[in-house]
Amino acid sequence: MSTGTTVNGTTATTSTQSSTSSVNSALDKNSFLKLLIAQLTNQDPTSPMDTSQFVSQMAEFTTLEQTQNMSDAIDKLVATQSNQALSEQASMIGKQISWNETTTDSDGNPVTDSLSGIVQAVTLKDGSVSYLTSDGDQVDPDSISEISNVGEGV
Repeated sequence: MSTGTTVNGTTATTSTQSSTSSVNSALDKNSFLKLLIAQLTNQDPTSPMDTSQFVSQMAEFTTLEQTQNMSDAIDKLVATQSNQALSEQASMIGKQISWNETTTDSDGNPVTDSLSGIVQAVTLKDGSVSYLTSDGDQVDPDSISEISNVGEGV
């Protein structure tokens, strides 16, 4: 005898010999619990689920929950590091910077210009920090060749 139950697109089949669950990667802990309850509800009363199978499924649930908790913690860590990177770069506001910018002329030849400006803002976009100068230029910190206080050089 075998019965099938579908919870959130995931099917569990309970039979007198074995219990099989097809779990996809989108299964969350609430769906997992619903699936387990459906298995317990629909099992054959004359031949209940093997205790080792039940313990195995509970271990899978615990692993799933801990993996989700770790994923949430990593997301928070990444967000904190991004904010920290932005905060660390805030000391650049008001500094005069110079950088090289390579463009191509009308003949296709590379031309390197030496530019300078005063940092007005520090931005964080897609995990990358950049400086906005008073002239409106977006400058990658890796391209900066010199940093000084305003009026001291460059």
